[in-house]
Amino acid sequence: MKRLRIAVVSNHYPPHYIGGYELGCRDVVNGLQARGHEVKVLTSTYNVDGPEDDGEVYRWLVSLPPWEPVSSGGFFRLLRREIINRRSLTRLCRTFSPDLIYVWNPAGISLSFVFSSQPTNVPVCYFVSDHWLSEWESDFGYGMWSYRHPRRARRAVWKTLLPLLDASKVLRRPRPPDFRRVHFASRFLKDAALAKGKPVACAKVIHWGVNVELAPYQTESQNPLRLLYVGQVAPHKGVHTAIEALRRLVREHGYEAATLTIAGGSVNPDYEQQVRRLVSSSGLERSVRFTGQLPREQLLSLYRHHAILVFPSVWNEPFSITVLEAMSSGLAVVGTPTGGSLEILRDGENALVFPKEDSRQCAAQILRLWTEPGLLEKIRVEARLTIESEFRFEQMVDSIEQSLQEVAAGAGWCECLGVV
Repeated sequence: MKRLRIAVVSNHYPPHYIGGYELGCRDVVNGLQARGHEVKVLTSTYNVDGPEDDGEVYRWLVSLPPWEPVSSGGFFRLLRREIINRRSLTRLCRTFSPDLIYVWNPAGISLSFVFSSQPTNVPVCYFVSDHWLSEWESDFGYGMWSYRHPRRARRAVWKTLLPLLDASKVLRRPRPPDFRRVHFASRFLKDAALAKGKPVACAKVIHWGVNVELAPYQTESQNPLRLLYVGQVAPHKGVHTAIEALRRLVREHGYEAATLTIAGGSVNPDYEQQVRRLVSSSGLERSVRFTGQLPREQLLSLYRHHAILVFPSVWNEPFSITVLEAMSSGLAVVGTPTGGSLEILRDGENALVFPKEDSRQCAAQILRLWTEPGLLEKIRVEARLTIESEFRFEQMVDSIEQSLQEVAAGAGWCECLGVV
């Protein structure tokens, strides 16, 4: 098998990361390097003082929030980002000469610069773990060429400036993205992109995988009254449903010894305060513990001290790494079968499910694990078997490696696919 030179592009990369998908990117990079491939990562200066690199990770890109306003100076900050990011990728391609570019998350750094930077025809492949591909047209790197500023004077400046930048090659008009080579983290994400008319019929679905050695199975279950939630403290994650379910279990069923650990940070202080008020008004101050965001090592340890993972997500989850790690560790999952979670959770076999924002049914499913003899152990065992047979990290890297070999060799996945 050919030794590949791979340039990975991602908005965030550990140790300066946002969540599980960034950690997943690092795991795949490490996995490919362990197999002899040379991998360089181009990422943003998020959470660092300025551009830096260590020979493997190049923190050169400018990242801006997706909601960055185009008025009041925001427009020119976006323009500056485009110029810097295109030059950064061009620089890496010239010094590293990659066989291919593997894009993981363009949110905040712009999708357009990938196809407009490198002077050579380096093939590009994408790993899609959220909904950005379905909505790529909203990328400002493309939209700015047709953007009309609400102020006439600024609109006139922009109408004059863009052609000059294009003609001088400072900022060339981007080519449309080519989505002939795409990896989706779930069938749900692929179906969502197809439903919006994106030409990804022959894209590959490569599910996340778990390193079972890092998330070892606990042969003896922990105290089943110890419940765990892992994830952002955000409305779409449904943390309030987990708290309301605990309140029902305590008040209506008398399980006063039941506890809930909430492990995760928040970028929504209003919702976090709402959740804390719910805990207080429910009289659960001694039953609910907030840990804040934890490093992965501490999270893996936390799994080993709990018996049940409550996964009350409200939105359509792309594909949950948290659920996989919990199942590998021997926790029984009680969760909502939304989005990509349907590809993991099988009700009554390897998990118990309930409708989103239905705290009564959530509590009822937890109660089953507490009262039905053998059910908790059955769910735990089947969950681990599911991970071992379907969602091992080695399987994920195998699929990615084989696919990237095809990309580097110029093999077409689907002749019917064209340019968007």
